[in-house]
Amino acid sequence: MKYPTLLVSCILRMEPINLMFSFKRKAVTALGDHLKRTIKSYRQYAMSDASVIEIEVLSPTVLGLKLRVDDRNLTFFAGQWVDVFIPNISQVGGFSMCSPPSLMEHSQQIDLAIKKSSWPPAEWVHSRCRAGDKVQIRVGGDFYYDPPSNSPIPDLVFIAGGVGINPLLSIMLQLKTLFQMKGNEDNLPKRITLLQCAKQKEELLFQETVSELKNMLPKSFDYHYFVTRPTGSIEKYEDTRNCQFRVGRINEEDLAMVINKSQIDNLICFICGPPPMTDHFCSKLRNMGVLPSQIKYEKWW
Repeated sequence: MKYPTLLVSCILRMEPINLMFSFKRKAVTALGDHLKRTIKSYRQYAMSDASVIEIEVLSPTVLGLKLRVDDRNLTFFAGQWVDVFIPNISQVGGFSMCSPPSLMEHSQQIDLAIKKSSWPPAEWVHSRCRAGDKVQIRVGGDFYYDPPSNSPIPDLVFIAGGVGINPLLSIMLQLKTLFQMKGNEDNLPKRITLLQCAKQKEELLFQETVSELKNMLPKSFDYHYFVTRPTGSIEKYEDTRNCQFRVGRINEEDLAMVINKSQIDNLICFICGPPPMTDHFCSKLRNMGVLPSQIKYEKWW
């Protein structure tokens, strides 16, 4: 696909059951540039200068970009993206943040994970970007989760395909801050589950961070990895938490296993990945009795 990290919000019909979410219906249109594709999406008015402070290899095809934001008042919700304006690049980048709002609040930093592509903003990151380079950013996006700190949070299921893990990780890391707040135990989700898939084991991003979340939340958090096109045998591979890497796609039985562990009316599902994947899981979840208002998804291209 031409735009592997460009996100378009495609939100199912929302019923007014929860004010923690903000959504906007948007149809999937033909491939175009980021600004045209997201013209109806929410955007902040303010733009901020930012500097590249570190570039990190996250996988054979994905680079991590750490940006220092000049405007200390910049805020966003976990799951949102940023417009990225790059000098001498006519197309505007659109990349989901993989870092939580708390990192921006404490360190004036946001993190991006950008897949290699011929799309000019991604090509710039992978071929010409250097520490110290300047860009401008603007927060946008209708796909996010702003969990409350003083009322119960339902069980949460995250389903990620490839770099679709980015906004979901942002949400999970923001949840981590709530688990660290004293006196908040009764409001926290009883179950948080991540189903993450990629073509190769090396493309399963943020494995160490996910393992750390498991260490911190041994009773609440669980995760499962799926590799669809392994280059060799992965049967012997396990991560530091003895999580095995399974060959194949996430199937209906995997989904049912997770959904059946929670009360169906006390559950929110977040999905981010390629359009066929998100459409498939939205349909399967509805067939299992999950209401459209409990399914939140975003497609990347």
